[in-house]
Formats: sequence, C-alpha cells, structure tokens
Amino acid sequence: MKKDFVPVRTHKPSGISEKVIRLLEIYTMIAQGRHPSIASLMAQFGVTERTIFRYLEQINIIDAIEFDRERNGYRFTHGDRIKKLRLDDQELITLFTAGEALTHLGAAFRTKFQGLLAKMFSSSGKPGEEERIPIIVKTPDASINEKIQDHLMKISLCMKEKRSVSMVYRAKGVREATERIVDPYGLVFYEGVWILVGYCHLRKELRSFAMDRIIDLVERFLYFEVRGGFDLEEYIAGSWGVIHEEPVNITVRFKASVSEFILRKEKWHPSEKRKMLSSGDVELTFTIAGVNEIKHWIYSWLPNVEVVKPAWFRQQIRNELSRSIQEHI
Repeated sequence: MKKDFVPVRTHKPSGISEKVIRLLEIYTMIAQGRHPSIASLMAQFGVTERTIFRYLEQINIIDAIEFDRERNGYRFTHGDRIKKLRLDDQELITLFTAGEALTHLGAAFRTKFQGLLAKMFSSSGKPGEEERIPIIVKTPDASINEKIQDHLMKISLCMKEKRSVSMVYRAKGVREATERIVDPYGLVFYEGVWILVGYCHLRKELRSFAMDRIIDLVERFLYFEVRGGFDLEEYIAGSWGVIHEEPVNITVRFKASVSEFILRKEKWHPSEKRKMLSSGDVELTFTIAGVNEIKHWIYSWLPNVEVVKPAWFRQQIRNELSRSIQEHI
C-alpha cells in the first residue's frame, strides 16, 4: 500500500520555521497527486484539525485547492499545471545566490536549505551540474559551534511561543558573568556573529546579546508580551550594526579618489544624506544609534576619509589615530 505520509519529525527545525516546512510538505503531497486527507495530516504532524485547516487555507491562497471526494483527499483545483516546478533563469539565480549566502550561517541552515531544494525539485528533476551558476557571496562565516546551535534552536522556539529564557552571560570587557532572564524578541546575523535582541529583566531595558558570549541558556515556561510595539527592523535601522545607543548626527567626508566606490552603493544607512562638493569629494551625513560600529567602517577608508562633525567625535578619532601612529613609529 502506498504511504500517504512520512514519519513524524522528532525535533523542531531551526532557521526555517516548522510551519513553513509543513506547508511545503503538504504542498508537495498535493502537487504529487497523493491526495492527503485531514486525518493523515493530523497523524503526520501531530497537530489539531484546526491547525491543518489553517495550513490548507494558506496553501489555497497560493494556488486553489479542493476536496476530492473519490480520493478522500485534497487536490489542486487547476489540475496538473503546478505538478512540475518550472523555474526561469532569474529564479534559479536567486535560488543559487540564497543558497550560497546561507552556507555562511552554519550547518543547520545549509542542511535545511538543501532539504528545501530537494522538496522543490522532487517532481521536476534537480538541475544538473551544467546548469549551476558560479556565484560567491563574500561574508564572514557564522561563529557557530554545537552549543551556539543549541542556543539558536531554543531561542527560536521560545521566540515563536513568546517564552522567556534564562542565561548566564559574560558581557564584553567584563570578567564576571551574570544570570539574566531575557524575553527574546529577535535574532540578527551580523559580521559572522548571531545576536539575540530582547528585553533584559536584569537591566530593565532592551539589550543585544552575542550568542558566543552566552555560557548557558535554559528555556523557561514564563510567557511574555512584546513591550511597546517592538519591531526588530525598526530597532536595527537606527544602529550602524546592532548596538543601540543614543542617536548621534555624524558627517563624514570622502576624497574624490574614492568617491566612485562610495557612490556605487545606493545607501550605506537608511538615514544617509549625500552632498557632492565642487572638489569631487562627497559628504555623507548619518543619524545613528552610537558611534563604535561606524568608527570601524570609517577606519576602513583611511587615509581617504575625514570626520567633519560632531567635534567631540572628530577629536576622538584624532586621539585614536595619534596613538596608532605612536605605536607604528
């Protein structure tokens, strides 16, 4: 007898949400003409009838489905037209680029993406080697190990279920670790490091926590509500990277010799304002939450860059450069 479903998974996937994986699995079953039923899907995923109906409603938005009384399961209303996945060149390029970028996020993300591709091409045939397009995305690989991977899985689950986590955390430049309860609001991958953004009960404010500085982390069954309508994208938009401090207006001038490289990017930051000078130099003005992260970016353009304002930041840069010169004499 032909099986209508695969064995139930024994663990929750990280990176790509379990809901997305389930939707893809159901979509594939219907596309392959396996006519999954409500009962078989409930048995496969171990969820309620109501949850299965929600999944089917979402699939119906993508492509209309209907119940086949003869086969006692669901099929696509428009027949075979979506049974084989057809991708044009641009879609393939997008997939390959996304796959290359995901390789930097760690083994779990890479494995999940490969599994996703396997599902997508299961009925259409996987592209051959001759169809592969050489694409490289240069970005730092994730600083990740088994412990960090475990932290990611736990935090992802707690974010989904709005549950707090307890952690032992050693902040940068601090010898003693502290115990904290944190409401996890979001995860950010920045310069090879996973960052947790959440409400810290110890400090009574939003904080960012580098995953590799978490010594121990435990899930709690302490449920929370997101405070103040928090939005991760808006929160990160104010910073240069992930550090969130008091906003500062900064103006930086770049010499004409590097202006082409500066202008090739539409914007370096959402708040950016540009000004072209008659000399060919270009000035960029930003409003950012703190200066430490942008400082490293500014230094990467030496000697073709100058901080114009504010005066105190200009002096700070001058002092640091002077110390550096003394060390290189």
